[in-house]
Amino acid sequence: MTAQTVQQGELVTVIGLEVHVQLETETKIFCGCSTGDADEPNEHVCPVCLGLPGALPVVNEAAVEAAVKIGKAIDAEIPQETRFHRKNYYYPDLPKNFQITQYDEPICQSGELEVRVEGERRPIEIERAHLEEDPGSLQHVGGGGGIDSAEYTLIDYNRAGTPLMEIVTAPDFRSPAEVRAFLAELEEVLEYLGVFDAERDGSLRVDANLSIVEAAEADENGELSTEALESANRTEVKNISSHKGAEKALAYEETRQKNAIQRGRVVEQETRHWDESRGITVSMRSKAEEKDYRYFEEADIPPLQVAHWREEIEIPELPRARRERFREEYALDEEAASKLTSTKQVADFYEDLASEFDPDLAATWVADELLGELNYRDMAITELEDRLDEVARLVELVATDEITAKNAKEIVLRTMLDEGAAPDAIVEAEGLGKTDEGEVQAAVEAAIADNPDAVADYAEGDDGAINFLVGQVMQATGGSADPGTVNQLLRAELDD
Repeated sequence: MTAQTVQQGELVTVIGLEVHVQLETETKIFCGCSTGDADEPNEHVCPVCLGLPGALPVVNEAAVEAAVKIGKAIDAEIPQETRFHRKNYYYPDLPKNFQITQYDEPICQSGELEVRVEGERRPIEIERAHLEEDPGSLQHVGGGGGIDSAEYTLIDYNRAGTPLMEIVTAPDFRSPAEVRAFLAELEEVLEYLGVFDAERDGSLRVDANLSIVEAAEADENGELSTEALESANRTEVKNISSHKGAEKALAYEETRQKNAIQRGRVVEQETRHWDESRGITVSMRSKAEEKDYRYFEEADIPPLQVAHWREEIEIPELPRARRERFREEYALDEEAASKLTSTKQVADFYEDLASEFDPDLAATWVADELLGELNYRDMAITELEDRLDEVARLVELVATDEITAKNAKEIVLRTMLDEGAAPDAIVEAEGLGKTDEGEVQAAVEAAIADNPDAVADYAEGDDGAINFLVGQVMQATGGSADPGTVNQLLRAELDD
């Protein structure tokens, strides 16, 4: 538990998370059904993932490998042996009426993940991370589509059996904003490991346990007591599927519980559903306790010997380490390093460019120009995976002074993204090749001759007049001259 300093009598928000991550494998965790997108509901199903009598599960090795990678990334203990259990409960999207999961011998134990909160980094304890199967999905129809108002519900079992990693944190969060920061950091790590696809619908889902604790028993150091944490009724909030959604759902629930306490009401220990369309949580059922699930060992799957996998399986350089290396190796500031390591694809592309061109130029073009234009279009760099060589060619045109940086960004890059054309073809079609020195000099002399008022203003000390003259030269050259060079030439003529 991370130490939290509080004042006696203070109402403190305490949050713990259960993060369900869909692992990127070709087939489901206990059968050979595809995890890919299906054209129709209930298309990727078989007797195993439908829980039909006599069907036997077989563990997907790729799912276990992904779990070990996650364990290494969060510095968790990986035991010699791990095993699966049955978690018994009835819900329409769970065809067997039990879920194959892990109970007291999970594959990852006692890890942590550092997050940046209000400019400072601190560790969030991860109590466990275990493998399990995903249930099917429910589609609520009619009545606004809400779980509490739908006319009926349809069930799609295509998702049933998709491998999940459930990551369970300690109650270390003290605000919804901290939760959002943690989820962003976790998603970065998972993406770097190559075990997770953030673009896939429902690939990360969060159940959050939130309590409001009155810190009447804060100790002499101002730390929240274990007794205070354990005595508070907690609410579980389900159906959270994004960083922003987590922050909004928990902010609403935090306010709801504090209002209830301040009015002298008891906060019920229950499970609530986050209705994103209405921005509220609604009661689903009383919160189940561990004993209600009647865990017992899954007899059809023998224990797995996994300790040796920790040494055999390698993981790539993780985001925080790469961010720190970028700052040191390429002399980047914190903001640029963060942008350039936001995804593994972005970081890899930057390093490719930095090996060929000036690292500062490469950083500007990736962190500011490329990512800025992609964000504006709600695109990801993965959508340019087959065209990154064209972006590199554009940077080369700028680096070798063949076109201006302004035209490269405002005309070439934007046309590349909007129309799919290649940079050289755009430069030729738009006539963007740089004007030769003689033509630029002639345009400078013409601008001075044609604009005596601006020349007089400059002579009287109005340095801003030079910008007007630069604009005249750029207009005359069709934007193909370098503004910095034009500025220097103008000053040389005017100061002579």
